[in-house]
Amino acid sequence: MILEMQNRKQAILLMTLSSLSFSMMSLVVKLSASSVGTLQQVFFRNLVSLAIVGVLIRKKGLPFWGERRYQPALFARSFFGFLGVVMLFYATANARQADVAIISRTTPVWTTVFAALILKEKISRVQLPVIALCLAGSFVAMRPAFDSGLFPLLMAAATSVASAIAYTMIAFCRGKVSPLTVIFHFSLFSTVAAFFLVLPSFTVPTIRDLGMLILIGIFAAGGQIGLTYAYQKAPASEVSIYDYVGIVISMLLGYFVLGEPLTLASTLGGILITCSALWSYLYNRRHEEK
Repeated sequence: MILEMQNRKQAILLMTLSSLSFSMMSLVVKLSASSVGTLQQVFFRNLVSLAIVGVLIRKKGLPFWGERRYQPALFARSFFGFLGVVMLFYATANARQADVAIISRTTPVWTTVFAALILKEKISRVQLPVIALCLAGSFVAMRPAFDSGLFPLLMAAATSVASAIAYTMIAFCRGKVSPLTVIFHFSLFSTVAAFFLVLPSFTVPTIRDLGMLILIGIFAAGGQIGLTYAYQKAPASEVSIYDYVGIVISMLLGYFVLGEPLTLASTLGGILITCSALWSYLYNRRHEEK
C-alpha cells in the first residue's frame, strides 16, 4: 500500500512535469509558427525525441523493441497516438481554437472508459465528478462557441478517442515494457510517418528556426517521458485527470512570456481546474490511508 501511494504521488508529479514540458513546446511552436510550417514542426518534434530516447535506451542497455507478444499494444499506442496528432492539426486548421481545445480535452473521459473496459480498472466515486469539473473549468476558460464546421469538430472529438486509446495502451504496458521502449516505438513510427507528409513541402530551416525546431523536440521528449512514466505508475483513469493542469500552465506562460491578458473567465476556469485536481489528489490520498 505504501509503495502504491508513492507511485501515485510520483505519477502526479510526472504528469505535471509532462504538462509543463508540453506547454513549453506549444510556446515554442507558437513563437516559430510564422517562419516554420506545421508539418515541419511535427517532423522535427518526433525526430529529436527519437534521437534523445535512442541515446537513453542505449545508455541504459534497454531493449529497443520489447517482447514480440507486446508488439500489438506498442503498435496501437504509436498508431493511435500519431493519428490523434494528425486529426488535431486538421481540426486546429479548420475550426475555432476554443472549440477544438474544449472538445479535445475530453480525452480523460474516454481514457477512463477504455481503462475500465480494457484494463478492468475500477472507477472511483470521485473520478467522474472531477472530470466534469475539469471540463467545466475548461469551458469557462476557453469560452467555445461551437459554431465551427461539423467535420472539423468531429475530427477534434476523434482526436480525444484516439489519444485515449494510446494512453490506455501505455498503461497496458505497465510492468511489461520499459517506458523508454514505448516512447522509442512511438517516436520512430511518428518520425517515419511525418517524413512522408512533410517531404513535398520541406524547406531548409535557418539557424534560428533550426534552434526552435530542436527546442520543440526537446520539450516534446520531456513531455513524452513524463507522460509515459506517469501512466506506468498509477491507474490510467486517475492519471489522465492531471492532463488538465496543462491548461493552467499554458495560461500562465501566455501571460508571463507572450503578454497575453488573464481575463476573469480564464482565471475562474483555472481555479476550477486546480480545485478539481486537488480534490482528486486529496480523495485518493484519504482513501489509501483508510
